[in-house]
Amino acid sequence: MSLLWQGAHAGSYELTDGTRVSGDPIHYDETGVSLKTAGGDYPPRIPWGKFTGEALRKLRDDAMNPQQRAIVELMLFDDIPSRKAPVPEIHVQPIQPPARPSGHVGVLALFTSPLGRVMLLILYGTNLFAAYEVAIFRNQPWQTVCGLAAIPLLGAASPIYFLALPSRPFPQDESSPSGGAAAQAPYAPRPLSSAAPVASEGFALFSARGPAAPNPVAAAPPQEDLPAPVVYQRGDFLFNRRFFETKLAGFFRVVLSEADKELLIHIKAARGDFVGKRISRITPTELYLQVFKESATADEMIPFAEILEVQIRHKDLA
Repeated sequence: MSLLWQGAHAGSYELTDGTRVSGDPIHYDETGVSLKTAGGDYPPRIPWGKFTGEALRKLRDDAMNPQQRAIVELMLFDDIPSRKAPVPEIHVQPIQPPARPSGHVGVLALFTSPLGRVMLLILYGTNLFAAYEVAIFRNQPWQTVCGLAAIPLLGAASPIYFLALPSRPFPQDESSPSGGAAAQAPYAPRPLSSAAPVASEGFALFSARGPAAPNPVAAAPPQEDLPAPVVYQRGDFLFNRRFFETKLAGFFRVVLSEADKELLIHIKAARGDFVGKRISRITPTELYLQVFKESATADEMIPFAEILEVQIRHKDLA
């Protein structure tokens, strides 16, 4: 009876190399299966990878308990259903072109769409900005130039008109006693009035609005054979990099010229007074003045925002 039971359960299983093995599967694990042949031998364990798909299915059917059947089912990759994601159907909607305006279309049609209004607003702001830049470039009152540019439909002519006009003279050109020759000087000559000296730490000040009131502690008037100081005050001039590179261009040289070697730069700032011989370096926000400290020189950093007054004076003036 035992031989009949073994023969009823013995099966033939095909391997991937084309051969077949016969026997009764008696032990299943994750690495393979052990077969008992008809002669009672136990050949080496056969790995699962050597069985074909059909042989694995037959081994699953010949399993004697659910645990063995579950081990074989893990090896049956062919039985795992492969589900593909359904491809959605693409529905192409017909493009509806916007309705074209009908009837008489003119310039006023720009105001009928939001895009047209945005474009007009951008052009309007650009025209105002151009008017402001033209006013700065031509030294014109920006209130007048921008006010005319704000007029609808006619404002575009304002920047063009003021750009075609010659630039207005700066205050130092108007107050110069020598007229046009003053604008060509390296620093505009703006002599102090000897009739209105004002004491300020031994240096004379100058007011562009007229003679200042006499100070009880007045400084000594400058000697007649020495040139009068040249004064630039905040309010009349904008102290920036362009100002110093144009008005004080000669003081950037390492070796000063004959006309400048006897002159000094006196800068009055919010944190004190600085007297130097030359400007050693300049940036968009500050300058470095070579000042005298005892028997040596040093570079003093002075921000443009702190400068209140700049004087160019002879070194022998007290």
